[in-house]
Amino acid sequence: MKQLLKRQLFAKWLVDQIKYIGLFVIFSAVIIITILQYKISLEPILYSLLICSFLGSCCLIYSFIQYKNRYKALYETYLNMETTLDILPTTSNYIEELYQELLQGLFKNRSDLYLKMMQQELESKDYYTLWIHQIKTPIAALHLLLQTEDSKKNTMLMKQELFKIEQYAEMALHYLRLQYMSFDILLKECDLYEIVKQSVKKYSINFIEKKLSLNFEEFNATVISDEKWIAFVIEQILSNCIKYTFKGGISIEYLDLKNSSCTNDKLQNEYNITSSESVLCISDTGIGIKEEDLPRIFEKGFTGFNGRMDKKSTGIGLYLCKQVIKKLGFEISVTSEIGKGTTFMIKFGKQKLSLEGQKLD
Repeated sequence: MKQLLKRQLFAKWLVDQIKYIGLFVIFSAVIIITILQYKISLEPILYSLLICSFLGSCCLIYSFIQYKNRYKALYETYLNMETTLDILPTTSNYIEELYQELLQGLFKNRSDLYLKMMQQELESKDYYTLWIHQIKTPIAALHLLLQTEDSKKNTMLMKQELFKIEQYAEMALHYLRLQYMSFDILLKECDLYEIVKQSVKKYSINFIEKKLSLNFEEFNATVISDEKWIAFVIEQILSNCIKYTFKGGISIEYLDLKNSSCTNDKLQNEYNITSSESVLCISDTGIGIKEEDLPRIFEKGFTGFNGRMDKKSTGIGLYLCKQVIKKLGFEISVTSEIGKGTTFMIKFGKQKLSLEGQKLD
């Protein structure tokens, strides 16, 4: 919106008033023609037209003054629209009131989106700052291991540090992609067992390092999902279980009410599964999660007591899991007992997809 000079503003106003001036001229012409046709005296008629012209001119002058004031108020609103719309001109009719209501609504939506964007930017900045500090640790460790005289003996340790770097890089990539997940998803029938198997294989080095056992039997399960995203969720759960398990091991079990050999009572009471649901349970024998922390473990940035003790937790992994599972149409929950372990459950019930434009093979 550019600022207009007075003559430019007058020209704009004149264009807006041309129809009224034109109607006045037409009406005057009709009256004069009628007078001439019927040979009526012109003097009183012309005097009336003169008075009408004078009054009309006064109205036009007043209209231009209002026009100029309204333009000034609109221009000031334009200059300050980043912060407020309070200086909009007073409305003169119902349509203008509706326009102002529309502008106020749009301004509110814009302000809300701006605040949300700024909050996301701040959160992203905090996360990536922490991420940079985290990834520097395995890089420094790897650098020191390479400087040792016999680096071949440290092969296992170097693989562990490289794996940590890969984990941090994947986490940052998925954190960035989450907001555009609707455009980065391909729904199809997936072999859940193969996905879990590959995830376990990926973390084999961690099982070996911490000497953890693994209870994982073959099962048959097909789910409609995005293979990449559901694998990410399973990997994050495995990572969390391994991180806080120091003895014992990890157990992975697939439970289906219709096909499972377990009793219905066990499935319904212990795991709270309905007849139309199946569940992937990933359990550990770790330190467990405090009862007061359980309701918040899927919140963004929440690390809980365990995370504060670890001093390296970002509170992002489980948050991403919750968001991904929600978008895929599944459910995720967790039960835990201090000193005995934690169980994560992914329920594959009747999907209620919350994606737009998803592709389904």
